[in-house]
Amino acid sequence: MNTIFVGDIHLKSRAILPLIDQIIESYNVNRVIFLGDYTDFPGQEHNIQLYVKDLVYLSEWKENALKNNIEVINLIGNHDIYYYLGTKAEFSIKDEDVFWAIGDFLEELSLQVAYQLDDIIISHAGYNQYFNPEPWHFKPLTLENSKALEQLANTIGPLRGGTSKGGSPVWADYNELISQPNKNITKQIVGHTPTKCIDISKNIISVDTFAVDNQLRLFGNGDVLYYNKYNKFQVISTNWKSKKNTSKS
Repeated sequence: MNTIFVGDIHLKSRAILPLIDQIIESYNVNRVIFLGDYTDFPGQEHNIQLYVKDLVYLSEWKENALKNNIEVINLIGNHDIYYYLGTKAEFSIKDEDVFWAIGDFLEELSLQVAYQLDDIIISHAGYNQYFNPEPWHFKPLTLENSKALEQLANTIGPLRGGTSKGGSPVWADYNELISQPNKNITKQIVGHTPTKCIDISKNIISVDTFAVDNQLRLFGNGDVLYYNKYNKFQVISTNWKSKKNTSKS
């Protein structure tokens, strides 16, 4: 199947998904894999309208994609996991009712920790030497996974301000994957750590190209990773850094 990988969205569905629609049509895409972090945006913890509009847009987009026989895989990110568990983080929305509503919404997305495509392991942040993929990681999450998810949420490495030796598959920084590699996995695709562009020459490919920097300027170039039915990677450019999006940043 022709597959594309979409990095962290962070409440930018209305800007990102129209670009994904163009790629789906132009490249006959059959599968879309989202690498998590659908929620939260710097400084918008009180902006209920933004959360509602963007997550509803994402939900309707997925529903339409499924109707058009496009497989949609939603992985869970470090921002999403706290809503799913019902435990607020410092970056979560402050409104109590909306917080719980977002948790319910994420359950409807059928989130999972990881996905395997051929010999490639895909997850939000990646697997370093301290974590190996487990069978439940590749299945839609249920309440039975709550304690194991809490471990993932609480395992944060020093590069992300935590006290663990290295982050979990929802928290590992890219440099923690490089410096503490998982020797059991030959190829990974990850989000989480912002990248300016996609480098397919590496064994660990980061696709978080829709990120913004601390001054809310567009950081990545909006490239999207494409994997065709012949098992070949291709980087697809978008007009993410158009004047329209730049003016919104």
